[in-house]
Amino acid sequence: MIGSWGKRAAGLTAVALLAACASVVGSTESTVQIRTTPDKARCDLRGYEDFTASVETPATVTIPNRASPVTVTCRSDGFRQSSYTLTASADGWIWGNSAFMLATGGVAILGALVDETRGAGKAYAEDVEYRLSPERQRPVKLRSRNGEPPQDILAR
Repeated sequence: MIGSWGKRAAGLTAVALLAACASVVGSTESTVQIRTTPDKARCDLRGYEDFTASVETPATVTIPNRASPVTVTCRSDGFRQSSYTLTASADGWIWGNSAFMLATGGVAILGALVDETRGAGKAYAEDVEYRLSPERQRPVKLRSRNGEPPQDILAR
């Protein structure tokens, strides 16, 4: 009788460990190619858990999946500073956790928790491109309320 309980416990432990399949098979970080229009923009990346990086485009950067969402702020001479959000989304391995949880009646939830804390089962897009808007000066006419002649200036 004790032997059958031991086998059941071993089987449930194996299923729980297999449920963390994204941690075992997948990666906890992603390699992302960042490009901008124009090239040679300076981009600063800031994400969760104190993730920071600074690159000149085009560049390849490795980002921990658990740093999501990552704010990407790019600037280049003659262009407006622009900010974008880079978010890791579920990859195919996360569905393995769901299947194991259904198959085990929820016993395999431990695996999903392990994957979530490690950032496994998520990935960033492999290639992103950001377009920076040019700084355009536009004419503005200033009118005085005290009767002075209007002035023409250029504003950004």
